[in-house]
Amino acid sequence: MLRESVQRYLQQEYDYQQRGAMLKAGGFSAKAWRDFADFGWLGAALPEEAGGFGGGALEAGILMEAFGRRLVLEPYLWTVVVGGALLQHGLQGATRDALLAQMVAGELQLALAALEDDVGQDFARVDTIAVANGESWVLKGRKRVVPNGAIAHRFFVSARNAEGVSLFLVARDAPGLRIRSYRSNDGQTAAELTLEDVRVPRSDIVGRLGEAVPLLTLAADHGSAALCAEVVGSTAYLVDSTCEYLKTREQYGAPLAKFQVLQHRLADMYVAVELARSMALVAAAALTDAGKSARERMHDISAARVQAIRCARLVGRDAVQMHGGMGMSEELDISAHFKRLMLATLLLGDEDFHLERMAALV
Repeated sequence: MLRESVQRYLQQEYDYQQRGAMLKAGGFSAKAWRDFADFGWLGAALPEEAGGFGGGALEAGILMEAFGRRLVLEPYLWTVVVGGALLQHGLQGATRDALLAQMVAGELQLALAALEDDVGQDFARVDTIAVANGESWVLKGRKRVVPNGAIAHRFFVSARNAEGVSLFLVARDAPGLRIRSYRSNDGQTAAELTLEDVRVPRSDIVGRLGEAVPLLTLAADHGSAALCAEVVGSTAYLVDSTCEYLKTREQYGAPLAKFQVLQHRLADMYVAVELARSMALVAAAALTDAGKSARERMHDISAARVQAIRCARLVGRDAVQMHGGMGMSEELDISAHFKRLMLATLLLGDEDFHLERMAALV
């Protein structure tokens, strides 16, 4: 039922032309985000005790797969999946409940600011510092590549203090916080943060002091599983579109679909998507199986991400090539899918990162 409702809405309200208008208007549709909240999608993947509807990683995957097919711009990944995981596991009591309620209602946008220059996906390598000062912490440093940072209301900012790496919830209007907004290659919003003596109340510490890395890793694993589902949606759409294009485009008096070499390449694309789909389910299961250890969860998530990354590269490349010059034009949505897929291969760890993590966990 969730799958059918989101597919029906996106078919009616989120075609490629409508998406283009959203990009020109700022890269985000407030109306669409309100609709997501009204339909209950922002709470579909949250447990009931967190203000949601009792779902989990599987429901998030259903939504992300549908969003991938339509190249949805709204930051479900960063606000609900990653941000929601940090709120659930890093905060307690009335503060957590209030923020989750705002998020489910569509009133709160979140962003993760944990990466710095030349550190890849290593959450432990942090130069931003946090110094205790009375009832506050004072943060100083710089964060790069903050997806959704251009419109987020609050940021999860990692910083190093005497206890280790800690995580802080920083308001967008905090004095000393400078935000440089920009667009990523796929048109979505992002930002770079500079923190100059930003004061954060002690009540806005997320998790325990010095224990941010395991919390960030868990949230990133939730995001990685969701990205796997998004890749499945996008690449499945490319297979369908390429198949239809080969049936109608003719060369030498026959449809391109009659050429055996193209049939073989299309078959390889289809197989890659189905492998990625299977591994996306493995990733979702790793997050919902209470019997799995953290090491087992991380291993399964990385295995799924490697398959999704390889699928994104193969299907994205071949879809563009088999559409010829039109594959790179903005007239068709093929190029937009390609851009999003290439960015997805880098978010929350590239192939090398996940292969190395798998090897370390064996």
